[in-house]
Amino acid sequence: MASTCNENPTLPAGARVGLLVARLVMGGLFLFSGAAKLGWVLALKSFGPLEGLGRQGIDPAAFAGTIKGFRILRADLIPAAAFALPWLEVVCAAALIVGLGTRGAARIVIVLLLLFCAAMISVIVRDIDVDCTCFGKFLGGAVDWLSIARNVGLMAIMWPVAKWGAGTLALEHAVMGRPAQA
Repeated sequence: MASTCNENPTLPAGARVGLLVARLVMGGLFLFSGAAKLGWVLALKSFGPLEGLGRQGIDPAAFAGTIKGFRILRADLIPAAAFALPWLEVVCAAALIVGLGTRGAARIVIVLLLLFCAAMISVIVRDIDVDCTCFGKFLGGAVDWLSIARNVGLMAIMWPVAKWGAGTLALEHAVMGRPAQA
């Protein structure tokens, strides 16, 4: 059985803090990404720090249009994908942020990023011009090799969490009865 960071006392405290930072950064990023695709960010655009930033999100119907633009899924699967993907991102983000089921959530995030890379490579190779709406319109733009490089970088951030677990300050330590290690 693979050990988690709490079953491995040799993992330095700095590494456990690094795992915490990685899961909080990626959790926040995927929470924003899912929220943008669900149209939640649009509702917040009049909120102080977000005011005046323009179109930060898209609604689920527009996200379905983006999925259609990739020309990968059959038309009857697009609404299900447009519904499931943002919610999967939000659920994984919540798990990462609170530190519950972090290894599983990290692995799901890595698989999602791999699928997104495959879809992006597909449109680049087929010379299809489609916008990436990974973060709504906040960081939108044409799909290119830089989009793929970004996802590879995000996978690299998530890999240690998938391998070693939550790090410090995780709810799973209390739920699983394991002592938290600072």
